Amino acid sequence: MTRRLRHAREDLNPYVALTDTTLNIVLVMVFFVATLSAVGRVSWEDLRYKEAQKAFAQAVQSLIPAVQRPSINVGKNDPPGTQRWVFANSTLFTSGKATLSASGQATLTRFAQALRQKDDTWRRIRVEGHTRPTQAQQADRWEDATDRAAAVARFLVNSGRIPPYFIATAGRGGQDPLPQINLNDAAHARIEIVLEYSQRAATQTGAGP
Repeated sequence: MTRRLRHAREDLNPYVALTDTTLNIVLVMVFFVATLSAVGRVSWEDLRYKEAQKAFAQAVQSLIPAVQRPSINVGKNDPPGTQRWVFANSTLFTSGKATLSASGQATLTRFAQALRQKDDTWRRIRVEGHTRPTQAQQADRWEDATDRAAAVARFLVNSGRIPPYFIATAGRGGQDPLPQINLNDAAHARIEIVLEYSQRAATQTGAGP
């Protein structure tokens, strides 16, 4: 038995053992550094998005009176760097129509001003139209939602001076109600302007002043 152990030790190549050990240490270090880098990058991105969103919210607060000011929908499970601004239909539109009221135009004008002031932070805008939740035996009102979203998008482009290639529209109908609100509440009928923040800001592709 002792003779076999002696032969096993003599057959062991110290260079191979050292190489294996070194390789294992290097792999552990690479994994450790990669993990730290990933965590640091996520934390930095989250912080940067929050700072940009906070700055834009302050601009909106300074430009739009409280009675007309949109709220922020924080109930959505959106990816980091997304901010949803909620405008009640009653704030923007003539009752029962997809035509912007005078006060609605004034509100969107000020919102567009905030977009231009902070175009070094956001990179894309999506305008979503929503109606009240669809009840049983009722058809979804996609056309109403889409028409209102398009009216807001056109105003942001034509009067708000936001280049159209930054804007997309969507008619969601009654498929995405607000959380924790009675399904019959008129607040579900709304426009949501969704801002996406990113490293590539709007000014880098020509949003203009």
